[in-house]
Amino acid sequence: MADTLVLRFDDIPTEPVEWVIVDASGAPQGPIGHGDLQAAADTAAGLRVIALVPATTVLHAATNLPVRNQAKLLQALPFAMEEQLAGDVEELHFAAGRRDADGRLPVAVVQRLKMEAWLEQIAAVELDLAGVYSEAEALGNMPNTTILMVEAGRATIRDADGQIAAMDLASIDALLDLWLSRHRLTEGEELPPPINLLIYVTPDCEEPIRPVIERLRPQVESLEIMRLPDGGLPRMAAQALLSPGINLLQGAYARRSTLAAYWPAWRIAAILLLGLCVTLLGARILQITELNRQAARLDQSIEQAIRYTFPEVREIRDARNLVDSKMRALGTARPGAGDRGFLETLDRVAAAVSDKESAAASVESIDYRSGIMELRVVAPNVETLDRIRQAISRDAGFEAEIQSANPEGDGVRGRLQIRPAGA
Repeated sequence: MADTLVLRFDDIPTEPVEWVIVDASGAPQGPIGHGDLQAAADTAAGLRVIALVPATTVLHAATNLPVRNQAKLLQALPFAMEEQLAGDVEELHFAAGRRDADGRLPVAVVQRLKMEAWLEQIAAVELDLAGVYSEAEALGNMPNTTILMVEAGRATIRDADGQIAAMDLASIDALLDLWLSRHRLTEGEELPPPINLLIYVTPDCEEPIRPVIERLRPQVESLEIMRLPDGGLPRMAAQALLSPGINLLQGAYARRSTLAAYWPAWRIAAILLLGLCVTLLGARILQITELNRQAARLDQSIEQAIRYTFPEVREIRDARNLVDSKMRALGTARPGAGDRGFLETLDRVAAAVSDKESAAASVESIDYRSGIMELRVVAPNVETLDRIRQAISRDAGFEAEIQSANPEGDGVRGRLQIRPAGA
């Protein structure tokens, strides 16, 4: 898979975005970029693009809706979750993930206005998105471990069972108390479940949350702190590529086509292929045109030969049947033998005279007796006359011989004798 550019939107739409390019394994391929979307678009030329949107704008929930068809599922989700949501479902966009082992369906919910605002900004700089994901799902997922990321005045938490929550840094105590309450010993349990906490923190937030960390230590099984000197985007970008979560580009916002994304890379190849097709088509048309011309010359030669042999004929529709009937009328001893010999000879003569190099020659008269045909031919020169002889003799069944060749005007009047080979 090629490199991917990962965009990250800020909570405030007017704020600059940040981006990073990662390879197929999620490793950064350059520094983190900051600026407007146009600057990101200039960097993204030819790259696959995905976007991360603020965790505070996307609600994560789950449902047991049994519908399997994707289109019907997206239609049913607003009604199935209406009681769980405070807002008007008509103003919300729903996207579904993959069911878990218990059949529960994870769902991401975002306001349509926000979704449309992001997509309008992206469309304005002509970026073709492969996916839009909540940054909360890009925290990662570790067995029996809760992940907390603290950066830029906000905190995002992902529980070991996939529950996600996000809020500003000032409310982190309330967020953690709510999280701890879900892990306290419940009635009937002999031992409380172990609590493992992994905290990712940026350098600017390390001191403000130190008291929170010290308060948590006695209440958890293990606590590990990982510092993010370059911010949270490099880690989120890697997770979004390897384990992206729910793609918000569903339903009305689903991608319609990916052709535009691949067109720049394939444009030259497509133009060359089109040129090749046009060239081959042109060559085929020229070949057919030339074959039609040769066929017309052959028909003309056959008609000319018949008219010289049978001058009383006025209209020729079927040359073969006409010659057969004439030969039968002449009383051929063995019907089908002599006429076939005449027709085969005539066919060979017509092909030789209509050949491209001999097209200037014409048959003046034909005489056929006892299997031997004599032609009187008018040609531009002796060389043309000899080419006709050679063309006839190339057929293993015939022998041709020039009996005479007399100059006449600008050409030559010749007499050829054609007989079956070995006669």
